[in-house]
Amino acid sequence: MSLSRRAILGAMATAAAPINLASASVATASTLDERIKAAKEELIACLTERYGSPEVLDYGRFISVFVPVPPVSVAYDGPGFYEVEWKRRNGKVCRPIFWLERVEYKTVPGYYYRAETRWRGRLEATTKLKPGVIKIIRKADDYGGRLS
Repeated sequence: MSLSRRAILGAMATAAAPINLASASVATASTLDERIKAAKEELIACLTERYGSPEVLDYGRFISVFVPVPPVSVAYDGPGFYEVEWKRRNGKVCRPIFWLERVEYKTVPGYYYRAETRWRGRLEATTKLKPGVIKIIRKADDYGGRLS
């Protein structure tokens, strides 16, 4: 067996190639992991900026992000039970079901909602709600306090 320059270079190339590929794949994997981690953090930051604080469940192999999406408002469709939403003075969001009737102002243009709360079919309280303050979530046709 003769040791020629070609045989030595060929042996070095075959021995060096797996080492270079292995080290390159480790370097790429670590930067890929860093990029994925940075992308997760950026996604969570963007969702927090837009929707508030999302609930994040990180399981290592996958991540679940639950975003509280605000409910879509519906239009007033005649007197009836409606689920409405507004913020109280203390900042908490309230979502009760009222009997709403749209009432026109007598002296100025515009309208308000007369909201009635009922308990066991009886009128409990009546309040005035401004349309800009509340958001009508849905018409509660399935509400049990329905009048007959």
